[in-house]
Amino acid sequence: MADEAVKSRRRDATSNAGRLITAARSVFARDGQASLEEIAAEAGLGIATLYRHFPNRDLLARAVYRSIFDTELVPLLTESCAEKTPRATFMAIADRLLDLVDRERGLIASSANFAVLTDELLRDFVDPFAVLLRRAQDAGEMRADLQPHDIPRVFSMLLVGLSTPRATPAVRRRYLSLAFDALNPPGAEPLPPLDEQDAIDGLRTGVATLRIASSLSGRDERS
Repeated sequence: MADEAVKSRRRDATSNAGRLITAARSVFARDGQASLEEIAAEAGLGIATLYRHFPNRDLLARAVYRSIFDTELVPLLTESCAEKTPRATFMAIADRLLDLVDRERGLIASSANFAVLTDELLRDFVDPFAVLLRRAQDAGEMRADLQPHDIPRVFSMLLVGLSTPRATPAVRRRYLSLAFDALNPPGAEPLPPLDEQDAIDGLRTGVATLRIASSLSGRDERS
C-alpha cells in the first residue's frame, strides 16, 4: 500500500512538471517577460508547486528549451539521417534549430544566457552527431580532422550568429552553406545567391552595430 502511494506521488509530480513546461512554453510565446505566477495559473497549479519543481525562472526556461530540443531535434536526426546526405542533414538540423529559435523568442528572452544554454543542450547530442560526422567524413563531405565535440560548438555559433540580429531565410541559407562548405573546402559548392535587399539590410544592421559599439567605446573612454 505504501509503495502504491509513493508511485502515485511520483506520477503526480511528473504530471505537474509536464503541465508546467507546457504552460510555460505557451505563456513565453505570448510574453517572454511573463511572471511565474502567470505560468502556474496557466497550468492550473499553485505557485508553490511551480517552485517545488523549478526554484527559479531560468531553470524553468531550461526545462522548456530542453523539451523542445527533445521533441523537435531527435525526430529530425532520425528522419534526416535516413533520407539525406550527411551534409544535407547537418544543414537541415541547423535550419530547423534556427526556425525553433525564431519561433521561441519569448522563451529565449526569459533565459539568463541563451548562448550557454544552447551549447549545453547541443552537447547532449554528441553521440548522434558523432555517427553523422563519421558518415560525412567517409563520404568526403567534411574534413577528416573534425571531432564530434566540434559539432555542437559549430551549431551554437551558427544559432547565435544568425539569430541575433534575426536573419532572413535567404541570408540564413547563404551563410549556412558558407559555414558547411568551410568545413570541407575541397568539396565547396557555389554559394546560394544573396538577394539585393537582404544585402542592403545586412549592411545597415552592421553599420548600426558599429555605431553603437563606437558610442559605447567613446563613453567608456570619457568615464
